[in-house]
Amino acid sequence: MIEKHYDVVVIGSGPAGLAAAIAAKETGANDVVVIERDIELGGILLQCIHNGFGIEIFGEDLTGPEYAHRFIVQTKDVGVEALLDTMVLDLTSRRE
Repeated sequence: MIEKHYDVVVIGSGPAGLAAAIAAKETGANDVVVIERDIELGGILLQCIHNGFGIEIFGEDLTGPEYAHRFIVQTKDVGVEALLDTMVLDLTSRRE
């Protein structure tokens, strides 16, 4: 078992998870990780091949995979760690 300590742990890399991880880094969290059970980030967006995503946030009409890609690039740019092909079995909250 691997034991690591993070400021913020986000479970799932759909649009909400990726946005939460980015926001955590941008508001001062140092160690942020996204845990995804699939082999790539993006969640359900990767299956949504129709347009209609991204108009409010990116000002463009994007497909689900294009929208996910924009968030994935942002997570890398701000230094969010990603654990792929990983399932969460237990969490412990540590208060200091």
